[in-house]
Amino acid sequence: MAPRTSLAKLDFKEPLLQQGKRETSDALLKRLKTLRQKLAALEQDMTDTKSLDPIRKPLIQQTLLHHKDRGVKAYTACCLADLLRLYAPDAPYSDVQLRDIFQFFLTQLQVNLRPSTSAPQNRPQAKSKATDASQTTLMQRITDIPYYTDYYYLIESLATIKSIVLICDVPGSEDLMDGYFNGFMEIARPDMNKTLMRYMRDVLVAIIEEASSLPAGVMDCIIGQFEMYASKPETPSFQLTVDVCNEVADKLKRPFYAHFSEIQLAHGRDPSPNDLKILSQSHDLLLTINRFCPDTLLNTVPLLEENLKAADEIPLRQLSTRTLGHLFAQRAGSDDPAKRYPSTWRAWLLKKTDKAVQVRLSWVETTQQILVAHPEVRRELEDAMVGRFEDPDEKVRVAICKVIGSLDYETALHHVRAKTLQVAGGRMLDKKSAVRAEAANALAKLYELAYSEIEANNSEVVDQFAWIPQAMIAALFRGEATNEMRIQISTIFKTSIIPLPQDAEEEQAWVDRLLLISMHLDEDGMTGLKRMTNLIGYAQGNWPFSAFAGLLESYGGGENEQSEQIKGPLNFCINMIARTVYGEPEKAKKDLLSFADISEPRLYKLYKTCVDITSSLSAIVKARNEFLRRVHQSHEDLLPTLTALVDMSAWNVLNHSSIPPLIRRLQRADSEDIASAAAQFLGLMAKEGPPMYKSHVQKLVAAVADKKNDRLVEIGFQGLAAVCKIYPEVAPTDSRTIERAINVAQEGTPRQAKFATRFLARSKDAASHCSKLIDAILKSVSKEVDGERQLTLLTALSELARSAPKTFERKSTEIIKYVMNEVLLKTSPSQEVDGDEWVPLETLEPLDHAKTIALRVCTHWSLAFARDEDASALIRPTLTLLSAVLSNDGMINENTREGGPARCHMRLRASLCLLKLAHVKTFDKIVSQPTTFELVGGTVQDPCYMVRHLWLKKLQAVLLPQRLLPRWNLMPALAAMDPDQDNVSLAKKILSAIPASCARLSSAERIERIEMPFARLLHLLTHHPDFEWHEPGENEEDEKNKEGITSMQNLKDIARFIELYLDCLAHRDNVGLLFAIAGHLKAVRDRFSDNNKPLYSLSELAQIIIRNRAEKHGWSVPVYPGKISMPRDIFHNAETPEERTKVLRTQYLSEEVRGWARGLGRRAVAVPSVRRVTENNSSPRKRTKSSTKASRKKRRQSETSDEDSDASSSESEVESEIEVEDEPEQDGEEETVLGRGGKRGAKTKANRAVGKKARREKAEKKKKDEEMDVDEGESEASE
Repeated sequence: MAPRTSLAKLDFKEPLLQQGKRETSDALLKRLKTLRQKLAALEQDMTDTKSLDPIRKPLIQQTLLHHKDRGVKAYTACCLADLLRLYAPDAPYSDVQLRDIFQFFLTQLQVNLRPSTSAPQNRPQAKSKATDASQTTLMQRITDIPYYTDYYYLIESLATIKSIVLICDVPGSEDLMDGYFNGFMEIARPDMNKTLMRYMRDVLVAIIEEASSLPAGVMDCIIGQFEMYASKPETPSFQLTVDVCNEVADKLKRPFYAHFSEIQLAHGRDPSPNDLKILSQSHDLLLTINRFCPDTLLNTVPLLEENLKAADEIPLRQLSTRTLGHLFAQRAGSDDPAKRYPSTWRAWLLKKTDKAVQVRLSWVETTQQILVAHPEVRRELEDAMVGRFEDPDEKVRVAICKVIGSLDYETALHHVRAKTLQVAGGRMLDKKSAVRAEAANALAKLYELAYSEIEANNSEVVDQFAWIPQAMIAALFRGEATNEMRIQISTIFKTSIIPLPQDAEEEQAWVDRLLLISMHLDEDGMTGLKRMTNLIGYAQGNWPFSAFAGLLESYGGGENEQSEQIKGPLNFCINMIARTVYGEPEKAKKDLLSFADISEPRLYKLYKTCVDITSSLSAIVKARNEFLRRVHQSHEDLLPTLTALVDMSAWNVLNHSSIPPLIRRLQRADSEDIASAAAQFLGLMAKEGPPMYKSHVQKLVAAVADKKNDRLVEIGFQGLAAVCKIYPEVAPTDSRTIERAINVAQEGTPRQAKFATRFLARSKDAASHCSKLIDAILKSVSKEVDGERQLTLLTALSELARSAPKTFERKSTEIIKYVMNEVLLKTSPSQEVDGDEWVPLETLEPLDHAKTIALRVCTHWSLAFARDEDASALIRPTLTLLSAVLSNDGMINENTREGGPARCHMRLRASLCLLKLAHVKTFDKIVSQPTTFELVGGTVQDPCYMVRHLWLKKLQAVLLPQRLLPRWNLMPALAAMDPDQDNVSLAKKILSAIPASCARLSSAERIERIEMPFARLLHLLTHHPDFEWHEPGENEEDEKNKEGITSMQNLKDIARFIELYLDCLAHRDNVGLLFAIAGHLKAVRDRFSDNNKPLYSLSELAQIIIRNRAEKHGWSVPVYPGKISMPRDIFHNAETPEERTKVLRTQYLSEEVRGWARGLGRRAVAVPSVRRVTENNSSPRKRTKSSTKASRKKRRQSETSDEDSDASSSESEVESEIEVEDEPEQDGEEETVLGRGGKRGAKTKANRAVGKKARREKAEKKKKDEEMDVDEGESEASE
């Protein structure tokens, strides 16, 4: 049996207090110190507690507890703590005595450890300035406080033995607990070591854990700490509070819930402004607590969820939505809020569509922080955010755009999908200015943040951000974009995407940035960027800013003698600028007039520098900065208008300083894309801004001497040709350059030959140089040449015919003979290649490629006859050739047998050549004869997608500025049945832009160009190959007595052409005129058909569609009061008034067909139906009737032409009451070039022979009809 362990006893024999006599404090201290040491040495549960009885009562005597000596009280407190330790778990004192003991402990700690000398307070004011000072002003270091080790020992004992829990059962326990919390907050100080702070925490934690309920004072103390020191979390008392709360979070859930719910009940229903203020303060407190002690609020957060459902309390929903958003965003890297508060998270997400704008706005404003802090909820949150970009309220859309713009780079790159950013970019088309500005600024900021990584070609960053310039340019040049939108986006683009350099010497970096941007643009984006350079249209004089700058200087504020003479042109210029640039033309006009009147020559000179095409980058930067500074200082009210003016008109994207850096990049490009972009910009400057090259002629001469870089040579000659045309005096005359040009024109690439020849034609002694070149070419072709060399020589001949027609004419017989016999009429080597698959031009057989160039040679040769008296006769061979190509489905004749891909290019080239001829007034009447016009128009419905697409692109280039006669405006409507929606969209874009292009014309001219082509469209549809007109007796098994439209689907197909035209051009103000034009077709006869019933039927169909459209939009259809002119080249007048009356009274559409048409015109033309495709995938070309069989789209690629031919034309039209009208002259330009891609629908080869025969018969009939004149009194329009 193990020996029993004996209990230790206290060895303290002398009485603690001396009875009956006074003693010194030192003696008492000595005894207490001895007792303290002996008690400390005793172990709990190993001590005989009876041996402690002699000192138990003396230690609680008032003599000790209230002794004046600090040391006596310190030792007494330690001894009492040890007694509680040794007697545990039973307390050796009564509840009242225990209360006094713990109060005594607290007093000693408060008085002696508090870092101020102020008197202790059992319950200090929560927000007392004195308390705040006590936390920060230390009288002495804590370790220097007398008896510090004893106080440390006391706290340690309370924490480790947990004797402090006894206070929960003594009388006045709430006051004691309150005292300990407030007291410990007071004594917490920065120089306390971490262990002591941990003991203090444990004491307070033990109190909370033992207490059945927390007194209000304790909660007030805790909440007071969060209210006072959240902004200074390093405060010791605040750290202590946070540690305590996190240790006993479960125990504090209910008290915190009670605290916030009490405030909610008192102030949450129908809150007044003061109630809202209190609620807002409580929510701020909740967020503070969540930031440091989130687990204490697990019961409280659902209270906010309930607030979200308060249907009639918008301010409460708004506040709770905002608070929850901030709450979810706190504590980055912590638990997923969607998992921590699943129900509340779902309820908060639903607030994205709250009926109250304020709530949605608060929801949006907090999303940014959540995205940054919690990427794990990114997908769900992003999906919810995307819808807010389409929010009906402007403020919400602005807010969501701001959220995107406020994202940091890493978040935007890794935690936001590119699709979301693209949706944000869509807001650049918003109707509201503020939304557009925020969207554009947001994307521009992100692009700026990512630029260095895009430049480094980081693939992830490129995918995420490199599309931003493309999106901004697309928004900038979208058809419906207003002037205000364009100024807004253009300014942001020029200041953020491609800003002018701070240091004007950084030309290369500035140009490199432009090239990098262009690398990530598609074809349309590159076109838009070129438009932003301000070069497009400069060569044609469409640039009012230079004239405006000159007029400002001449006007001199109205103080010059010539001011009155200048005022008229100045006002005209101001009106044009205000109308074409600004969103508020009247305000802009007023500001620009004020600018003209201020008479500050320095300002005018600075502005002139900005818009001078020969200004350098450094000059523009300095002039712009000084201009805006001066305006800001002296004319601040004009600053917005003039800032927009200088940003829109200055050469701040490309200028002549860009040329050397671009040439360097072309010489030593890091990539093919960079070189290609540099070449495009250099070519653009040569084509549209030749003056920029004036000071760089020597660089161009050096460039053409390069024998390794073909593209550099090409650009060099293009630049030389351009600058020599404007400044003949700078043309190089050295024999080396001339010989180089002659050699390149024979031996170089086709494009090199083109520009080298053009340079020779514009050089000094051009006739001699061109004659020399022609002789050399004829000598070369006298021997057999083919392949690339033949292409080069033909290209040089084409350019000679265009740029040096007199020299060309001297040898034209030999040249044309060679072109016809050795190129066009030779049998193609691709005859076995069937189908109409599109391939790049350079991949064709060399002979087929040469034939496309040969067509241009003939066309350019014919253009030289424009002013010849016999022009009509001289052009006939070329016109016959081009028409034959179209009639023969792309072949010269049946013997040349070009393959399918070659025929595609031949058809496109023939159409482009005819369009080029139509720009000349003398030739337009011939080209626009119905037979030829239908052939050309059929290109819109070519079987090959790329032919159709490139033709529409070319039409866009010439129709938007109205360079052709009115009849050409109908042509885009023929794309209505195109199976590729992008072609239909492009056609609609072209048609929709016609009214704006005609805005400056007179009313009569607008009618000729907008409404009257409708008559030609209906006539053309009458002869359309897809228009099925049933003739009686065609089929014995058919209904013999029925004539007319018999297929509902065919009716709908034909109606789509009419619908497309009306979609784009019909409106409330012209619907009556269009209705009258359609009806007036029944007052005339078709010149090219004996049967007029198809024409009259389409007349009635068009009127039905117009009425339906008017009914859909709520328009009235008034009777048009004016006279209506009908084209005499396609219509006869009715033979007699009786015949006319009879036709007008006859209904040509049966009731069944009218029933079919009941729904037509009530919808916009959408995605076209899929057309049938035959098996062999091959199609002929029927060109008095056009084919709508078409192909699927492939990727587009096109190059802009740099030719600049000038021509004009006119057209005569006759009124049904015998009236002749002339169409206005228009300037013209040449061709577009080509691309790749495309499959095609088809017809069978058997139809080809039938179609040719029918065309020949019809052409002969038309020729006979054209020899007849219906009204002898009608006169031809002058040509």
